Amino acid sequence: MRHLMLLLVALGMVGCASAPQTEVASKIEVSMVEPVIEPEASQTPDVNEILTVYKEWRGVPYRMGGSSQRGIDCSAFAREVFRNAVGVELPRDTRSQVHEGTRVSKQDLVEGDLVFFKINRRLNHVGIYVGNGEFIHASTRAGVTRSKLDSQYWRSKFWQARRIDI
Repeated sequence: MRHLMLLLVALGMVGCASAPQTEVASKIEVSMVEPVIEPEASQTPDVNEILTVYKEWRGVPYRMGGSSQRGIDCSAFAREVFRNAVGVELPRDTRSQVHEGTRVSKQDLVEGDLVFFKINRRLNHVGIYVGNGEFIHASTRAGVTRSKLDSQYWRSKFWQARRIDI
């Protein structure tokens, strides 16, 4: 009986002592909660800057391995555009460029996305989406030019797209 009385007294003291601690704990927990911050939307290149650089290169002939106004290939052109329009350094070849940024679906393309094509099993091609279903690139037939993604040729060769965050 004596043990039962001691137990009841102890429980009563614990019950009374815990109420103020709970209030203090609640105040501390509330003040320690960090505000929720919405993540910033990823920035994409400005299409006007891209098109300005494109105009400087338009008509330059295609040359495999080239990177000058005398001749340029597709990956060097993409690299030049990103370097001069955006200030982002892309790798030199399409095999490396295809691993940059985040993969996006064709339906979700935005201006500045890289678009990749499989020409055959060994050869890939890259261009830069500029909106309205068009992309700019260094074409083997026309040099630096603007083409439609939904043309019969390019539609059949489309492989993937990548978004480069800046």
